[in-house]
Amino acid sequence: MSHQVIARKFRPQTFSELVGQQHVVRTLENAIRAGRVAHAYIFSGARGVGKTTTARILAKALNCVKGPTTTPCNECPSCLEITAGNSLDVLEIDAASNRGIDQVRELREMVRYAPAGARHKVVILDEAHMLTTEASNALLKTLEEPPDRVIFVMATTEPEELVDTIRSRAQQFHFRALSFTEIVQALEAIVKQEKVAAEPAALAVIARAADGSLRDGLSLLEQALAYCGDHITEAQVREILGIVASGVMDEMTAAVQARSASRVLALVHHLLAEGQNLQQFCREAIGHFRNLLVARVCDADSDLIAAAPDERQRLAAIAAQFSEEDLTRSFQILLQTEDDVRRKPDPRLHLEMGLLRLVQAARLAPLEEVIAELSTGSAPRPPQRRTPAATPDTPRAEARAAAAAAVQNSSASVATKPAAEVKSEIPAHPVSGPAAAPSALGPLPGPGALSTEASDGLEAAQVAAIKSAISSQQRFLAELVEHASRWQLDKGEVSLYFPTERRALSEMLQSRESMEKLRTITSAVLGKPLRVCVKLEAAPVLLSTVRAGQNTRELRARFEQDPIVRAMLERFGGKIADVKGRGEE
Repeated sequence: MSHQVIARKFRPQTFSELVGQQHVVRTLENAIRAGRVAHAYIFSGARGVGKTTTARILAKALNCVKGPTTTPCNECPSCLEITAGNSLDVLEIDAASNRGIDQVRELREMVRYAPAGARHKVVILDEAHMLTTEASNALLKTLEEPPDRVIFVMATTEPEELVDTIRSRAQQFHFRALSFTEIVQALEAIVKQEKVAAEPAALAVIARAADGSLRDGLSLLEQALAYCGDHITEAQVREILGIVASGVMDEMTAAVQARSASRVLALVHHLLAEGQNLQQFCREAIGHFRNLLVARVCDADSDLIAAAPDERQRLAAIAAQFSEEDLTRSFQILLQTEDDVRRKPDPRLHLEMGLLRLVQAARLAPLEEVIAELSTGSAPRPPQRRTPAATPDTPRAEARAAAAAAVQNSSASVATKPAAEVKSEIPAHPVSGPAAAPSALGPLPGPGALSTEASDGLEAAQVAAIKSAISSQQRFLAELVEHASRWQLDKGEVSLYFPTERRALSEMLQSRESMEKLRTITSAVLGKPLRVCVKLEAAPVLLSTVRAGQNTRELRARFEQDPIVRAMLERFGGKIADVKGRGEE
């Protein structure tokens, strides 16, 4: 007797043996019990998830001598004929090779006759989306009004390719891809029945390579048995499947963590020397970093990790050396690299560039830290190697809090042009949004150019007291208030006037939370409830100074002395190329 491969030997014969399709099984079983079996079904889903197998089990359930039943006996002549594939009443047609209108016409003639010996005649159209338009139209009338005791089951991997008129005449069931855990459990049960010793890590490699298809997993297991014999090891499985060893992934991760460009380039050279498929390596790297990210976000025991149980603690230890941001960024870079390696020429070049981006990306400072430094006025720190995430949360949390406060108080949606524009030659990573606004709107006029003296019932001492109270509670708010040209108290309302050149600062101050804090502090200092509003006024002193008495050299000197501009230039290693007033070319 010829050898029967595992995929056929262990093909499910009852609904209870199907793996991972409980929603389909439950619906079909209920329909059989209630006698509400439809005349046409569409089974859609990826390859190797049980579509055709379910159609055969449905045919046995309807035609078993004990049925219709949800548990066919697999012993009666009808069940045995359907299992062997030689039943006269179960027609399994490959629509990919019988896709023309003539074949459909022959099928229509065949289904006109009553079943030869079974209760129902079941027609299984595999790859039904391959039917031509003419053949699909010829099948429509039969699907709409089929002969008595005839059931159509159309299996397809691309249900969207079926014409809408066919889809509207059938019940559609989508078969989902199997999870990593489900495939591993199925493989473990099979090797146990075959009395074969297999390392858990080896079965994990097969399950990952199966990519949600149990049939693919069984075919790979058959290949592993032929190569390894009665003992399947991880190293042998990786060898026959062309998958790099786990140590290669560990080396890549260690090189990225050590910021070593030479090590990642040497790794690519090693892969090419061994004849490894670079695209396959990229896919393995994506899966590896995905496991690291899940281990970092969830737990080492999470079912979301596609790895053997004995590998999970090692993955968790490696993931602890990175932050979530680092792993997410690396995951995105690898996805782009895999696409470049697959679609573009010279895959080695694109893989090397992708791994170098992994190394360089870890040196980037988080945006919230940059915003916090610029907003709080602290001295900029030069780019330096970031420490592993053994204790990542405390400093980064402080930076996030400071950045959030700065962005919240500054009403980050400001998009107004400043009085003068700075063109900076910054080599990379330009700052935008909240970080750019304070630098472009720094104190251009010299001391005394803007008056903050009291007027209209508000004394200078009271203004100073209000500013002092604001500075003690909200430093960023105090910086905005300092740019007001004058204060005015009139009928229970305090007005802060800003020159038109400071429109952006006035809009930043007009956020709901900033105005509420300003009103609370002002009312407390003056001892009575007050309203606060922000207004714009012309600033002739500033405009005349800029237009008449200031030249490019003086403007440049002021920007060079601006603390926020200096902080940005030192932070990003740029320099001021040119300074122009508004309206200049």
